[in-house]
Amino acid sequence: MTRLFIDGQEVVLSENFELELITENPYFTRNGEYTYDIDIDLRDPGNRRIYQNINRSDVTKGLKNRKATLMSGALEIISGVEVVLSIENYTAKIQIVAGNSQLNYEGGDTDIRSMVLDGISMTSQQAIDTLFGKFPENNVVYPPVVNYTESDGSFSILNNVEVGEDISFTDVENISPQYYLLYVIENLITKLGFTKGINELEDDPVWSRLFIVNPYKDSVLQELLPDWTINEFIEQIELYLDCIIVIDKVDKKFNIISLNKYFENQDIVYLDDVVDDSTEKTYDVDTNYAFAYTYVSYDLPSDEYYNYLKLKEGVRENCSTVSSPEWDDFKTKYDQYYSGPYILHSEDYGLDYVVTDYSVSGETKKGLIIVDRFKDAGNLDSRDKSSFQIVPAEVEKIEIHSTTGGRYLIGPAVKKLRVDPESTAINDLINSSGNNTDIPDRLYVGIYYGIQKALNRGPNEYPGEYWDKMPMGSNDRYFIQKPTTLGGDQSILTLPDYTITLDGDNGLFNRVYKNKREIDTSVEYTFQFLTNKVYDLNRIFVIRNKKYYCKEVHYKITPKGMDKIAEGIFYLADSE
Repeated sequence: MTRLFIDGQEVVLSENFELELITENPYFTRNGEYTYDIDIDLRDPGNRRIYQNINRSDVTKGLKNRKATLMSGALEIISGVEVVLSIENYTAKIQIVAGNSQLNYEGGDTDIRSMVLDGISMTSQQAIDTLFGKFPENNVVYPPVVNYTESDGSFSILNNVEVGEDISFTDVENISPQYYLLYVIENLITKLGFTKGINELEDDPVWSRLFIVNPYKDSVLQELLPDWTINEFIEQIELYLDCIIVIDKVDKKFNIISLNKYFENQDIVYLDDVVDDSTEKTYDVDTNYAFAYTYVSYDLPSDEYYNYLKLKEGVRENCSTVSSPEWDDFKTKYDQYYSGPYILHSEDYGLDYVVTDYSVSGETKKGLIIVDRFKDAGNLDSRDKSSFQIVPAEVEKIEIHSTTGGRYLIGPAVKKLRVDPESTAINDLINSSGNNTDIPDRLYVGIYYGIQKALNRGPNEYPGEYWDKMPMGSNDRYFIQKPTTLGGDQSILTLPDYTITLDGDNGLFNRVYKNKREIDTSVEYTFQFLTNKVYDLNRIFVIRNKKYYCKEVHYKITPKGMDKIAEGIFYLADSE
């Protein structure tokens, strides 16, 4: 017998109802469990009491997130939340959603900037302490951030520090947290009503150091995010971090799982009672729902800084490449390499450069700039391309004073210029072009590298543990300083091997994306089978001595309970 409970109150179901329960595998579809429409007869007094507080003209204004449980005898078919679709005449239409379908429902098309996320404020000493860790020990970090360009060309720096015997802020009133991306994800999912389970990305050396660039001293966390819906944000996160956010349908915990580990060490389910002649193959299935990492790319802004990070199509093909064992061998021919289409390559760092103009103390000096570090990766001829809206922030050279070293250290800092509020003077308001708000077009991130040795340290050691070190945030492990005022010399700083570049031995493509499990989703196998239970789909299914991954299963529910024949759609795990 089938029974439905809403917040523990039993709903009387019609004698001839029939509905379908669909369980989907979020690895393939980003959905979980849900039912099709269930019609509730409001002429029944008990049903009418359960639904009497629902606004008929706008069901979204009624009771929300009531627990809904559908039982077949002692078997719990689905337990999730009730979604009231409509109330018309004497019928209420509802759905039940659970697992990842509940996550999609709770997030939906809600603007993520309208959420109230948990911002963090710290004392100056607490903020200094964050410089010695990463996520999850800390939810935020306070490295220097370039956030404004003064009229004389100098920079304003948030979280500016002075080093020597210890590390301290130069202005404790001008500090602001940089939120770790993994914290923002966890905080958002918690706000949607779920509790944290496992986050496998905490142990990743790059993802645990990735932070969202915040150029504002007084900021609201959600306003640092792009104008995305919650579901769009989650999709971008899962795509970029190569992960899946899985909701446990039983305890409502969220687990952030690496896609590459999703099917690892899973139980084997043997479907022995397959209905004869029920097999059906479907070819050339539309697989747009599946993430493709064959060809990966950053969707970078089209301004000068990013034009060097990633060369436009055709630039490299129109250039001659000159290689040399060491990067500073090119200095004697700067004029030649500047005037012609040359890309320079040094074997010592494995980097590419071009000669460009730098403005140094009011003078123009030629020097090298590293290029094409954030180029596309993978099979560039493939049509299966993933383009990331989470992108590296700009990086700028800053100088940090070393009190015991008696000099200014040089190192990188992420850069994102703040947008100042418009003037409130009457004539400025009349002539204003509109609201001057900062809504990011992308999600700009940096890597916190910790406290590292800087450039311009000097020839000798000085007293003080931090005489030659500074906290550093950047987008890459290689940083080249501008030419010096005297001599035009440059230096390359090499940081620990954390990077969000896509190409290269330790780039994200080789380290993460290319390891995605190869599953042929172009052929779907449909089987009908006998069952008396609802299966978890993160399993390996064995059908007729072959292994399969399950995309979804359909169960038919009637007043008598769950029908013994279910139908599933599978992908072959074994090669034929």
